[in-house]
Amino acid sequence: MRRTGRARWVAWLAAMATVAASAGCGPTFGGDAERVAWHPAPPPRESTCEAIAQRPGSDAFYESNRPYVDRGEIRPDPPRATPASQGVDPARLARAAAALDGKPGVRSLLVLRNGRLVYERYLHGGSRTQSNNVHSASKGIIQALVGIAVAQGKVRSLDVPAAAYVPAEFPPSSPKRAITLRQLLTMSSGLSWTEDSTEHSIGRTRDWVKAIIDRPYRPAGRFNYSTGNTHVLSAVLQAATGMSTCAYAERYLFGPAGITPEHWGRDPRGVYSGGFNLFLTARELARFGQLYLDGGRKGGRQVVPASTVRQAGAARFPDAGGAGFGYGSGWWVTRVNGHKVLLAWGWGGQYVAVVPDLRMVVTTTQDTQGGGRRVDARELDIRRFLGQYLVTRRA
Repeated sequence: MRRTGRARWVAWLAAMATVAASAGCGPTFGGDAERVAWHPAPPPRESTCEAIAQRPGSDAFYESNRPYVDRGEIRPDPPRATPASQGVDPARLARAAAALDGKPGVRSLLVLRNGRLVYERYLHGGSRTQSNNVHSASKGIIQALVGIAVAQGKVRSLDVPAAAYVPAEFPPSSPKRAITLRQLLTMSSGLSWTEDSTEHSIGRTRDWVKAIIDRPYRPAGRFNYSTGNTHVLSAVLQAATGMSTCAYAERYLFGPAGITPEHWGRDPRGVYSGGFNLFLTARELARFGQLYLDGGRKGGRQVVPASTVRQAGAARFPDAGGAGFGYGSGWWVTRVNGHKVLLAWGWGGQYVAVVPDLRMVVTTTQDTQGGGRRVDARELDIRRFLGQYLVTRRA
């Protein structure tokens, strides 16, 4: 997440693509990793990753949220269709659009049904080429990359300790050396963290990964949302694959999925931000959501392991966010009008909502420039919005 309001909101709640499955079957969620045949994109150029990276040595954990401009996408857009042809009520879309007219922070709304783009609108200065900081929505991307690394054998399993890959970052003979990748992914590492507060002290250090691991610790197992966890995972990916997280993503995820980030931050030691500081367009977010809706497949190729997709939607902590929000692996899980919904959720209203049994993906982006309270006040209530306008009540 990102900064004060969203962390307060979660704490308050806790206290209270291309259609690969042409037969129309969505994925079933839950399961283990599997070996698959990998067909990477052309080898990435590290110079490309350097060009979109934050300069090394910055002392800011979170970067400025000024949007970038996508100067040209390399992949074809999802095929278009009329809403009615895909069973989406045009009148409901019109009411949704009218509701967003009164939300000045919203920049985009995209709706895909059955792999077809049935609605696309940009508002309040947004545009197709606008690339926004998607904040914690990118935690789903880290989850995908870890799953790919497991399937390739670069990482032995989700239950291997992170210390097996970055041993120098862990104190010797410390119980922290038992923290597993699964615990980092599911926000149950046991490392102390107060979201939207701890980051600022971490950002004043020269070694963010070590500073995160040096946080106070209690035995792992309880849910505690932490961007520190996913940043440690980025360091693990770089150590395990021998590539930067950016280059690995470009070769095995972004390239095949048709995603081209305009910016991706790094920490002072060159570790790419794990689950934050990644800038994407609304269409790129939608492509990522469609990839998960299609069980990790794109154009007949298995890009993300099906087991990784299932793990995303298996709520390991059903009451993690309270009020009906659970947490799986890198994704939030909830229900809207009786339908299961997976949410890649970034601060300020960056959403990828995947509704498997409706074969639907909904993406929104919002402006997160300005003060935290200002952004918090205009964040779209995605579950209410989906329930009122897009996700029909289950019969």
